[in-house]
Amino acid sequence: MRKLWVLVVGVGLVSGVVAAGGMYLWFRANLQPSPAIVVPMRSMRLEEGPVNGSFVEAARKATPSVVFIRAFGERVAGEDFWGFWGLWMPRSQQVYSAGSGVVWSQDGYIVTNFHVVRDASQIRVTFPDKRTLPARLVGADAGVDIALLKVDATGLPSLPLANSDSVQIGEWVLAIGNPYNLTYTVTAGIISARGRNLNLLQGSFPLESFLQTDAAINPGNSGGALVNLRGQLVGINTAIASRTGSYVGYGFAIPVNIVRKAVEDLIRYGLVQRAFLDLEVTDFLEGDATGLSSQELEGLYVGRVRPGGAADKAGIKVGDHLLTVDGVPVQTQAELLERLAQHRPGDKVKLTYRRNGRLYETTAVLTNEDGEPTILRRQVYHSKKLGADIVPLSKRECEELGVEGGYRVLNLRSGLLAQMGVTEGFVILSLNNYFPRSPQELEEVLSGVRGRLILQGVDAQRRQVTLSLFMR
Repeated sequence: MRKLWVLVVGVGLVSGVVAAGGMYLWFRANLQPSPAIVVPMRSMRLEEGPVNGSFVEAARKATPSVVFIRAFGERVAGEDFWGFWGLWMPRSQQVYSAGSGVVWSQDGYIVTNFHVVRDASQIRVTFPDKRTLPARLVGADAGVDIALLKVDATGLPSLPLANSDSVQIGEWVLAIGNPYNLTYTVTAGIISARGRNLNLLQGSFPLESFLQTDAAINPGNSGGALVNLRGQLVGINTAIASRTGSYVGYGFAIPVNIVRKAVEDLIRYGLVQRAFLDLEVTDFLEGDATGLSSQELEGLYVGRVRPGGAADKAGIKVGDHLLTVDGVPVQTQAELLERLAQHRPGDKVKLTYRRNGRLYETTAVLTNEDGEPTILRRQVYHSKKLGADIVPLSKRECEELGVEGGYRVLNLRSGLLAQMGVTEGFVILSLNNYFPRSPQELEEVLSGVRGRLILQGVDAQRRQVTLSLFMR
C-alpha cells in the first residue's frame, strides 16, 4: 500500500513539471513585446510656455548691471521720558541698511531707492566682479523714492531701458537683487497689474503708479532691477505688500519711464520737475456706478478746475470726463499721474474728454508748482547739519495751505530735524515767531538755538502744529 502511494505521488510530480514546461514554451513562442508609446513633444504644454533660454539670456544680460548697496549711518532720537517733559535729550544709534541698485550709465551713475540710503553718511557699492567702491549721493526725491548715486568709475555695464508704457499685463519679467544679503538673486514672474497706488510715498506731491508683479521680492531687493525677457530694464523694485515683512505674492516697481525722467531732472536741475494739469479728478468707484451707462463710467470725472491753470486754459470744465492723455486712456488717478510724471512744465499734452455725450479734443500746456508753464528754478538747499533738503514753498503750496510762506523739509535723513521729531514733508513756518529769510538762515537759527524753541509748522496731514523743545 505504501509503495502504491509513493508511485502515485511521483507520477503527479512528473506530469506537473511536463505541463509547466509546455506552457512556458508555448507562451515564449506566441507572445510578442508591446510596441513603445511615443508622445510627440509638439503636443505637450511645455512648448506653450517661454523657452528656458529666454530666462537664462535675460539673467545673463542684466545681472552684471545690478549692484549690492550698503549704507552706514547714525540715527538720533530723543529719550521718551525727557521728551514727555518737553526736553530734548538725544541719543545716537548706529544704523545699517542694505539693498540693491542698477548701473544707470557707463560713467558711474547708479539708481536705487531713496529709502535704502536715507540715513546714510557712508555708502558702499559692490559690483558682481567683487569690486567695492564708495558712492556719493547726487540727488534724491522721496516723492518718487529714487536716489541717484555716483561712483568714480568708467566703462560700467549699464542696462538698456524698455518703454514701460508698452509693458503688458501677463508679460514675463525677472526681479534681480540682493534679498537678505543673498547677492544677485534672480526670481521670475509676470506683470500682474499696472497703475497701483499704495499711498506709501511721502512728500508734498508723491508720484505713485507702480507696476505690480508676482516675481518674488523681499527685503534687500529694494532698488534692484525688474527686467523683461530681452534683458531691458522695466522698473526699479521698490515695495512689497506683506503683513510679515517677507514676500507673500505681491511686489511693486517704479516704471522705468518715470525713473528715466527723474534721473534726468536730478542731473540737470537738482530736483524732479513736476508737471501739473491744474485739475482734480476722481475715479468712478463701485458705489457710484448705480444707473450709469458704460460710456458715463469711462475715464475720470473732473471735480475741480484751478482758475487760470493748464486745464482751464485748455477749456476743461467741472463735470467733464477726461478720457485720454496723448492718446493713452486714463481710467484711474494713478494712470493720470503716470502720464504727467513723464512730462515737464511747459510741455504740451493732447487731451480727449467727453462733455454731455460729445467727444472733444484739446491741447494743454502743463505748469510747474508755481502755476507757471516754465521749468521751475528753485533753490534746493542741501543741509548736512539739518539732515534734509530745505525748499521754499511754491505759490501753489502756499495757496493750498493758506499760508504766506514757509520751508518744506524734503529727503529727510539723519540730522537735527529728525532728532527734533520733524517728519518728511513737514513745513516750517517760524522759529520763536521769527520767519527766516533763506534756507541758510533757517539752518543757522536752528543749529544755534539754546534753551526753549517754539517751532510752528504744518505736518504731512496739513494740520498746523506747534513743537515746543528745549535745546541743549
